[in-house]
Amino acid sequence: MKDFADRIAYFFFYLFVQLVSLLPFRMLYWLSDVFYFLCYYVVRYRRKVVYSNLKSAFPEKSEEERKQIEKESYHWFCDIILESVKAFRMSVEDLNERVKYEDMDIMHQHINNGKSVYMDMAHTGPWEWVPNIYLEYFKDIAGAELYRHVKNKYIDEFLLKGRKRFKTLVIPKDKALFPLARLNRDGKIFAIGLLADQTPSRGNLHFWTDFLNHDTAFLQGPERLAKMTKSAVVYLDFRREKRGYYICRFIDICADASLEPDGEVTKRYANLLEQSIRRAPAIWFWTHRRWKYDHQQIIREDAAREAAKQEKTKV
Repeated sequence: MKDFADRIAYFFFYLFVQLVSLLPFRMLYWLSDVFYFLCYYVVRYRRKVVYSNLKSAFPEKSEEERKQIEKESYHWFCDIILESVKAFRMSVEDLNERVKYEDMDIMHQHINNGKSVYMDMAHTGPWEWVPNIYLEYFKDIAGAELYRHVKNKYIDEFLLKGRKRFKTLVIPKDKALFPLARLNRDGKIFAIGLLADQTPSRGNLHFWTDFLNHDTAFLQGPERLAKMTKSAVVYLDFRREKRGYYICRFIDICADASLEPDGEVTKRYANLLEQSIRRAPAIWFWTHRRWKYDHQQIIREDAAREAAKQEKTKV
């Protein structure tokens, strides 16, 4: 029964992707405007979450300014979803026309020095349009990306096939350690793109830093992987010039993560991400509950749990 349901879901997913990816960009953005109206005014998708996030992140802004950011963020949210779908039929030439790169010499310098490079990104630009750089600019090294499997095996296979067309090594997110360690052990230089602005799970709240007026937990997995492989780390700073056109600037974070103090690479990433968001606050996923964990509450819960363990051992 589940397999039948998965096949039906895949059929509609496949139909949607094929139809949307065939649309010229002008019609794509007409469709995005329709989705925006439905998402913002009809469904009111996570409106309370977005309002709360913006109010706490930008207390210095007026209610009118935050409302404008809120509407623009929903517009971009719909745009980026459809742009990601459009990527399934975009050629390398199409992608190169839509995304221009700045300060790429930083990448070449690290590679020429024999360093692999972790490209830390965020949900501030067309992350699905970036893998083409491996075919266009970094042909002599291995390209990789992390991937989170979806439960529907048919959709999962379809998405994996789409990602592999850029000749990248697609690595399951929860099994990244050994493939990357193997590349490093074999002396292969690689570049890997990572979305590092996601909220850690409850069991991975190990690093906190000031971010948009909050004590915020960040994933440390990207930093740990870079330390393990003694790799360089860069930040990909996206700027949207207009609908469907972006500039991606490479900003150096470090030449060798293993030489940096613990947490320093993640802190620099968080600082750069905040700069990107403050420059263009609508271009980020405000629909996520980014601050659902309170640091002090987590400290109290962990202390209580540890005390309970100690009492149990005494008994």
